[in-house]
Amino acid sequence: MKLTWVLTSNFSEGVPYAIVNIMMVAMFADLGLDAGTVTLLTSLLSLPWAIKALWSPVVDTVGTKRSWMLWMQAVMAVVLGLAAMCLGLQTWLVPLVVCAALIAFASATYDISCDGYYMLALDEKDQSFLVGFRSFAYRLGMLLVTGGLTALAGWWMSRDAALPAPAFSAWAKTLAVAAALFAGLCLLHNLLLPKVERRSVSSGSVAATSAPSIGTAMADTVRTFFLKPGLPFMFLFLFTYRLGEAFLSKTSILFLKTPVEEGGIGLGNTDYGLLYGTVGILALVVGGILGGIAISSHGKSRMEGIRRWIIPMAIALNVPDLLYVWMSYAQPQSLWVVGSCIAIEQFGYGFGFTAYTVYLLECAQGPWKTAHYAFLTALMAVGMMIPSAVSGYCMNALSFPRFFILTCLLTVPGFLVSCWMVRRRVDHDS
Repeated sequence: MKLTWVLTSNFSEGVPYAIVNIMMVAMFADLGLDAGTVTLLTSLLSLPWAIKALWSPVVDTVGTKRSWMLWMQAVMAVVLGLAAMCLGLQTWLVPLVVCAALIAFASATYDISCDGYYMLALDEKDQSFLVGFRSFAYRLGMLLVTGGLTALAGWWMSRDAALPAPAFSAWAKTLAVAAALFAGLCLLHNLLLPKVERRSVSSGSVAATSAPSIGTAMADTVRTFFLKPGLPFMFLFLFTYRLGEAFLSKTSILFLKTPVEEGGIGLGNTDYGLLYGTVGILALVVGGILGGIAISSHGKSRMEGIRRWIIPMAIALNVPDLLYVWMSYAQPQSLWVVGSCIAIEQFGYGFGFTAYTVYLLECAQGPWKTAHYAFLTALMAVGMMIPSAVSGYCMNALSFPRFFILTCLLTVPGFLVSCWMVRRRVDHDS
């Protein structure tokens, strides 16, 4: 039973994140926006994930995590339906961006409540063991979007090629399918999620029904977060470990879709959905599951497992980025070759990202674990948002090979901080 709701609830985290941060990159490109505008716009749309710590104490003190999860899924179903209708308007861009921002806000709020629910409903051993399956479910949600919905949009575009605006028609129908999916998930979770908490703050000491109590709880949440030991190192790790990946996350999609004569690989939406959205996500899922098993099987604590595996995971995360350097020079046209490169890079990302996820769980421990985890994941989002916002402009200014070489150089700080994490244990032991 635990595994069932862990899978479905985290699947529901991955879908809206992928819609805003991955699918909309392809969608805006199909609708005629340039690379710099696409990466800037989709990066700004990820702002709610970066600032969700601002309202995480409210989620932690008002109502239950379960009720927040259900309400946010209902909101996303409605707004996705409205986004589909926006593409039928003459001035579609601003209304669509507003809808996307609302989806991002609801998704970020859902993430806060889902993460808190996970930590409340499971003990530490189950949390560490199931983190790989949690990652699997999250990536499965991304797979549905990148390998399913994006490919579906490509199929509709080819089918509606005779229409005046086939891209608009195809993406409108795709967003409508996403809206129906979230309506179904909301109904499913109303039946599936166990009731594991009271309507009180997570510490159980302050009633969550009055404004002064909520204000006191929020102040205590912030104060205790900034009193955590090792905070400077924590910030440094969060901002550097995935720096190279932050530059690659959106630009890799644009590179794969850019025509061959312009230096890219020239994948259509269907082939992109198959390779990046299916093969790549499946490889990422396998890497994530193996990473979770590796960390949980070594050491008496989560931190020991992280320190044992942080260097191999940093290597797995960053070294495969060199494949994009090679592809930018060679421009392979074989789907087998391109798919293999994507699979290797995504497997390494899934395996390497596990250390990051488990480290966040370890840092969040305490009476305000839901809000503190939201603070940490918000910092994670900032660490992704700022580099990815400028990545498209860097890609426009440089050739693809030079851009991907720059991306590889940006992985060096993450390697250094990972080595420092191991060294910190040696210093402590001595």
